[in-house]
Amino acid sequence: MTPGDLLALATQSCVNAAKLLHEVRVDVAAKGTFDQVSSADLEVEAFLRQALVDGAPGSAVVGEELGSASARITWYVDPIDGTRNFVRGLPLSCISVAAAVDGSLVAGCVLDPFRDELFTAAVGVPFEVRSSGLTITPGVSPRPLVLTDIPLPGSPYRGEMELLAELMAVADVRRVYVTALSLAWVAAGRADAAANLGIHPWDVAAGSVLVRAAGGEFVEVGRDGFVAGRGEVVSWLAERLEGIVT
Repeated sequence: MTPGDLLALATQSCVNAAKLLHEVRVDVAAKGTFDQVSSADLEVEAFLRQALVDGAPGSAVVGEELGSASARITWYVDPIDGTRNFVRGLPLSCISVAAAVDGSLVAGCVLDPFRDELFTAAVGVPFEVRSSGLTITPGVSPRPLVLTDIPLPGSPYRGEMELLAELMAVADVRRVYVTALSLAWVAAGRADAAANLGIHPWDVAAGSVLVRAAGGEFVEVGRDGFVAGRGEVVSWLAERLEGIVT
């Protein structure tokens, strides 16, 4: 299968999975000290796993809720990124699917079910945003706009509050708690950069494809951090995050 084929499968699977969100009952349980999981997370991931492996026989899935495996074609699935927003009824969450071939990410899809917005890109397939809602052409602002959830509760790192204060002195900051959607918005030019610590592969796989396809940078920081975007703020953030995690 080509990257375009994998993207088409990921996209259709996301669209079909989003329909489940109109039907499932949402029950919530604790997952660790600070996180939660809902019945919707589990049902959507199970649906995506089946759809993706059926569409690409022999492929494997790395998912947030139901375990991980690897193969020549590997899918990275976050069934509901932003679960804590989702279970409170805040319309800030998304479905995220990426495809990797021989360890290299080649396709990514992020679907915002609340705004009916689909962000897609693949090797050889340009970044695209499809939306049925109101969209505004991104403008410019006097300071860069940065999306970050730093500091997260329970973080093992020191210096994050100081970084946030320093960042707020030079940039406009938004905290949305949806890493995949933050990366999609950066790719679309709605923000200049996104940065987080404490992330997992499924949080950033699809979004990193989108950002790079849209001409931005995606920089891994330490074992669980990243900075992505365009402009000088990317290197500024990367340098400061390196100082925190090392």
